[in-house]
Amino acid sequence: MAAKTATATPDLAQKIRESLLSSVQQTQQLSLDSAQTWVKAVSALPVPDLPKVPGVPAAPGVEAATGYAFDVAADLLSAQRDYAVQLATVFAPEKSA
Repeated sequence: MAAKTATATPDLAQKIRESLLSSVQQTQQLSLDSAQTWVKAVSALPVPDLPKVPGVPAAPGVEAATGYAFDVAADLLSAQRDYAVQLATVFAPEKSA
């Protein structure tokens, strides 16, 4: 029975992971669809040009700023993962045979 439980847990964990990812992707698609609908609805409204301030560089585009923010988040997550793995190794070192 223990052998069956040992293999069932990773299968269950994988199914939960896939279900979670699928749910997140569906929610993201609904959000994108809503945002696109909203943008189409308000695109007819006039948008005034913002004044330029001398000596202040233009802000990066939304895509560039978003990409940069996610790059920073990925770097931080990677550093946290490395730290957690190292810490787990300290508390539960591999047993040599």
